[in-house]
Amino acid sequence: MEDIKVHPDSSRLDILAAVCERASEIHEKEAEIVKKVDENSLTTDTTIANQQIRNYDQEEENCIVGKKRKEEILPMSQIVNDRINELEKKVREVKFIMEKNIYYTDVSETHNRLSIPTTQIVEKFLTDEEEEYLCMCSTGNKKNFKKVRVIDPCLDIGELELRRWEMKKLDKHKEKSKMSVCYVLNGKWTKMRIRNKIEKGNRIQIWAVRMDDDELIIVLVKLK
Repeated sequence: MEDIKVHPDSSRLDILAAVCERASEIHEKEAEIVKKVDENSLTTDTTIANQQIRNYDQEEENCIVGKKRKEEILPMSQIVNDRINELEKKVREVKFIMEKNIYYTDVSETHNRLSIPTTQIVEKFLTDEEEEYLCMCSTGNKKNFKKVRVIDPCLDIGELELRRWEMKKLDKHKEKSKMSVCYVLNGKWTKMRIRNKIEKGNRIQIWAVRMDDDELIIVLVKLK
Protein backbone atom coordinates (compact mmCIF):
# COMPACT_ATOMS: atom_id res chain seq x y z
CA MET A 1 0.00 0.00 0.00
CA GLU A 2 2.62 2.43 -1.18
CA ASP A 3 -0.03 5.06 -2.04
CA ILE A 4 -0.82 5.68 1.66
CA LYS A 5 0.46 9.08 2.70
CA VAL A 6 1.73 9.17 6.28
CA HIS A 7 2.96 12.27 8.13
CA PRO A 8 6.52 11.89 9.45
CA ASP A 9 5.33 12.71 12.98
CA SER A 10 2.53 10.12 12.91
CA SER A 11 2.51 7.52 15.62
CA ARG A 12 2.38 3.80 14.97
CA LEU A 13 -1.31 3.85 15.95
CA ASP A 14 -2.03 6.58 13.34
CA ILE A 15 -0.19 4.58 10.67
CA LEU A 16 -2.14 1.43 11.54
CA ALA A 17 -5.44 3.33 11.33
CA ALA A 18 -4.52 4.73 7.89
CA VAL A 19 -3.62 1.26 6.63
CA CYS A 20 -6.90 -0.17 7.90
CA GLU A 21 -8.89 2.64 6.24
CA ARG A 22 -7.13 2.10 2.91
CA ALA A 23 -7.64 -1.66 3.11
CA SER A 24 -11.35 -1.08 3.72
CA GLU A 25 -11.57 1.15 0.60
CA ILE A 26 -9.84 -1.49 -1.55
CA HIS A 27 -12.15 -4.23 -0.21
CA GLU A 28 -15.28 -2.17 -1.06
CA LYS A 29 -14.05 -1.56 -4.63
CA GLU A 30 -13.27 -5.25 -5.14
CA ALA A 31 -16.71 -6.23 -3.78
CA GLU A 32 -18.37 -3.84 -6.23
CA ILE A 33 -16.43 -5.31 -9.16
CA VAL A 34 -17.42 -8.87 -8.15
CA LYS A 35 -21.07 -7.82 -7.86
CA LYS A 36 -21.07 -6.39 -11.40
CA VAL A 37 -19.46 -9.55 -12.76
CA ASP A 38 -22.07 -11.74 -10.99
CA GLU A 39 -24.93 -9.61 -12.34
CA ASN A 40 -23.59 -9.87 -15.89
CA SER A 41 -23.12 -13.61 -15.48
CA LEU A 42 -26.66 -14.03 -14.11
CA THR A 43 -28.11 -12.12 -17.08
CA THR A 44 -26.18 -14.33 -19.49
CA ASP A 45 -27.23 -17.53 -17.68
CA THR A 46 -30.88 -16.45 -17.69
CA THR A 47 -30.77 -15.70 -21.40
CA ILE A 48 -29.25 -19.12 -22.10
CA ALA A 49 -31.81 -20.84 -19.86
CA ASN A 50 -34.71 -19.08 -21.60
CA GLN A 51 -33.29 -20.10 -24.97
CA GLN A 52 -33.05 -23.72 -23.77
CA ILE A 53 -36.68 -23.61 -22.65
CA ARG A 54 -37.78 -22.28 -26.04
CA ASN A 55 -35.73 -24.97 -27.79
CA TYR A 56 -37.19 -27.66 -25.52
CA ASP A 57 -40.74 -26.49 -26.18
CA GLN A 58 -40.10 -26.44 -29.93
CA GLU A 59 -38.63 -29.95 -29.91
CA GLU A 60 -41.56 -31.19 -27.86
CA GLU A 61 -43.99 -29.60 -30.30
CA ASN A 62 -42.18 -31.18 -33.25
CA CYS A 63 -42.57 -34.61 -31.64
CA ILE A 64 -46.37 -34.32 -31.67
CA VAL A 65 -47.15 -36.22 -34.85
CA GLY A 66 -50.83 -36.79 -34.24
CA LYS A 67 -52.07 -33.37 -35.35
CA LYS A 68 -52.00 -33.74 -39.12
CA ARG A 69 -53.91 -32.14 -41.89
CA LYS A 70 -56.67 -34.45 -43.02
CA GLU A 71 -55.32 -34.68 -46.57
CA GLU A 72 -52.15 -36.30 -45.12
CA ILE A 73 -54.04 -39.07 -43.34
CA LEU A 74 -54.09 -42.46 -45.03
CA PRO A 75 -57.77 -43.40 -45.43
CA MET A 76 -59.21 -46.46 -43.75
CA SER A 77 -58.80 -49.43 -46.08
CA GLN A 78 -61.77 -51.12 -47.73
CA ILE A 79 -61.08 -54.39 -45.92
CA VAL A 80 -61.51 -52.60 -42.57
CA ASN A 81 -64.70 -50.93 -43.79
CA ASP A 82 -66.03 -54.33 -44.84
CA ARG A 83 -65.29 -55.69 -41.36
CA ILE A 84 -67.23 -52.82 -39.80
CA ASN A 85 -70.17 -53.47 -42.12
CA GLU A 86 -70.27 -57.09 -40.91
CA LEU A 87 -71.43 -55.81 -37.53
CA GLU A 88 -74.88 -55.33 -39.07
CA LYS A 89 -75.21 -51.83 -37.68
CA LYS A 90 -75.34 -48.53 -39.44
CA VAL A 91 -72.33 -46.29 -39.09
CA ARG A 92 -73.24 -42.80 -37.95
CA GLU A 93 -69.79 -41.24 -38.14
CA VAL A 94 -66.10 -42.10 -38.35
CA LYS A 95 -63.46 -40.02 -36.56
CA PHE A 96 -59.70 -40.16 -37.01
CA ILE A 97 -58.23 -40.08 -33.51
CA MET A 98 -54.51 -40.16 -34.19
CA GLU A 99 -51.51 -41.81 -35.80
CA LYS A 100 -48.76 -42.71 -33.39
CA ASN A 101 -45.52 -44.56 -32.88
CA ILE A 102 -45.52 -47.51 -30.53
CA TYR A 103 -43.24 -46.77 -27.59
CA TYR A 104 -41.72 -48.92 -24.86
CA THR A 105 -44.56 -48.33 -22.40
CA ASP A 106 -47.10 -49.38 -25.06
CA VAL A 107 -45.48 -52.82 -25.29
CA SER A 108 -44.55 -53.22 -21.62
CA GLU A 109 -46.51 -56.01 -19.94
CA THR A 110 -46.13 -54.15 -16.64
CA HIS A 111 -47.88 -51.05 -18.03
CA ASN A 112 -50.38 -53.09 -20.10
CA ARG A 113 -51.90 -50.15 -21.94
CA LEU A 114 -51.94 -48.27 -25.23
CA SER A 115 -51.68 -44.55 -24.63
CA ILE A 116 -53.71 -41.93 -26.51
CA PRO A 117 -52.21 -38.54 -25.50
CA THR A 118 -54.83 -35.80 -25.62
CA THR A 119 -52.30 -33.42 -27.21
CA GLN A 120 -52.16 -35.66 -30.27
CA ILE A 121 -55.88 -36.25 -30.79
CA VAL A 122 -56.90 -34.96 -34.22
CA GLU A 123 -60.69 -35.22 -33.91
CA LYS A 124 -62.81 -35.24 -30.77
CA PHE A 125 -64.21 -38.77 -30.57
CA LEU A 126 -66.01 -38.86 -27.22
CA THR A 127 -69.31 -37.25 -26.39
CA ASP A 128 -69.43 -34.64 -23.63
CA GLU A 129 -71.26 -37.15 -21.44
CA GLU A 130 -68.56 -39.80 -21.98
CA GLU A 131 -65.78 -37.33 -21.18
CA GLU A 132 -67.55 -36.27 -18.01
CA TYR A 133 -68.15 -39.89 -17.00
CA LEU A 134 -64.46 -40.80 -17.41
CA CYS A 135 -63.50 -37.84 -15.21
CA MET A 136 -65.69 -39.10 -12.36
CA CYS A 137 -64.90 -41.71 -9.73
CA SER A 138 -66.92 -44.79 -8.90
CA THR A 139 -67.04 -46.69 -5.61
CA GLY A 140 -63.65 -47.07 -3.97
CA ASN A 141 -62.53 -43.71 -5.37
CA LYS A 142 -61.46 -45.34 -8.65
CA LYS A 143 -61.86 -43.51 -11.93
CA ASN A 144 -64.64 -44.74 -14.20
CA PHE A 145 -63.81 -46.61 -17.38
CA LYS A 146 -65.76 -47.42 -20.52
CA LYS A 147 -65.74 -50.87 -22.11
CA VAL A 148 -65.32 -50.61 -25.86
CA ARG A 149 -65.17 -53.12 -28.66
CA VAL A 150 -61.94 -52.92 -30.63
CA ILE A 151 -61.27 -54.09 -34.16
CA ASP A 152 -57.58 -54.99 -34.13
CA PRO A 153 -55.15 -55.05 -37.10
CA CYS A 154 -55.97 -58.74 -37.69
CA LEU A 155 -59.64 -57.70 -37.98
CA ASP A 156 -60.57 -59.67 -34.88
CA ILE A 157 -62.91 -58.01 -32.41
CA GLY A 158 -61.97 -57.81 -28.76
CA GLU A 159 -62.94 -55.74 -25.76
CA LEU A 160 -60.72 -53.24 -23.98
CA GLU A 161 -61.24 -50.63 -21.27
CA LEU A 162 -60.99 -46.94 -22.14
CA ARG A 163 -59.78 -44.78 -19.26
CA ARG A 164 -58.70 -41.21 -18.67
CA TRP A 165 -55.42 -40.81 -16.81
CA GLU A 166 -54.04 -37.66 -15.23
CA MET A 167 -50.31 -37.61 -14.57
CA LYS A 168 -48.17 -34.98 -12.93
CA LYS A 169 -44.87 -34.24 -14.66
CA LEU A 170 -42.07 -32.16 -13.21
CA ASP A 171 -41.12 -29.25 -15.44
CA LYS A 172 -37.36 -29.11 -14.82
CA HIS A 173 -37.07 -25.64 -16.33
CA LYS A 174 -39.80 -24.06 -14.23
CA GLU A 175 -39.19 -26.29 -11.18
CA LYS A 176 -42.87 -27.07 -10.79
CA SER A 177 -45.18 -29.90 -11.80
CA LYS A 178 -47.68 -29.73 -14.65
CA MET A 179 -50.65 -31.93 -15.41
CA SER A 180 -50.54 -34.30 -18.38
CA VAL A 181 -53.76 -35.98 -19.52
CA CYS A 182 -54.12 -38.99 -21.79
CA TYR A 183 -56.60 -41.71 -22.57
CA VAL A 184 -55.48 -45.33 -22.41
CA LEU A 185 -56.79 -48.64 -23.68
CA ASN A 186 -56.01 -51.37 -21.18
CA GLY A 187 -57.60 -54.48 -19.74
CA LYS A 188 -56.60 -57.23 -22.21
CA TRP A 189 -54.35 -54.96 -24.23
CA THR A 190 -51.20 -57.13 -23.85
CA LYS A 191 -52.96 -60.20 -25.26
CA MET A 192 -54.26 -58.18 -28.20
CA ARG A 193 -50.85 -56.63 -28.82
CA ILE A 194 -49.04 -59.99 -28.82
CA ARG A 195 -51.64 -61.61 -31.08
CA ASN A 196 -51.26 -58.77 -33.60
CA LYS A 197 -47.45 -58.66 -33.28
CA ILE A 198 -47.46 -54.98 -32.38
CA GLU A 199 -43.92 -54.06 -31.36
CA LYS A 200 -41.93 -51.03 -30.31
CA GLY A 201 -41.21 -48.83 -33.31
CA ASN A 202 -44.37 -49.84 -35.18
CA ARG A 203 -46.75 -47.13 -36.34
CA ILE A 204 -50.51 -47.40 -35.98
CA GLN A 205 -53.65 -45.43 -36.70
CA ILE A 206 -56.47 -45.21 -34.17
CA TRP A 207 -60.00 -44.60 -35.46
CA ALA A 208 -63.32 -44.16 -33.68
CA VAL A 209 -66.49 -45.48 -35.28
CA ARG A 210 -69.81 -44.32 -33.83
CA MET A 211 -72.69 -46.62 -34.66
CA ASP A 212 -76.34 -45.60 -35.03
CA ASP A 213 -77.14 -47.00 -31.56
CA ASP A 214 -74.39 -44.72 -30.12
CA GLU A 215 -71.93 -47.59 -29.57
CA LEU A 216 -68.30 -46.50 -29.79
CA ILE A 217 -65.98 -48.91 -31.60
CA ILE A 218 -62.23 -48.36 -31.73
CA VAL A 219 -60.31 -49.48 -34.82
CA LEU A 220 -56.55 -50.08 -34.77
CA VAL A 221 -54.74 -50.10 -38.10
CA LYS A 222 -51.11 -51.21 -38.24
CA LEU A 223 -49.13 -49.31 -40.85
CA LYS A 224 -46.27 -50.83 -42.82
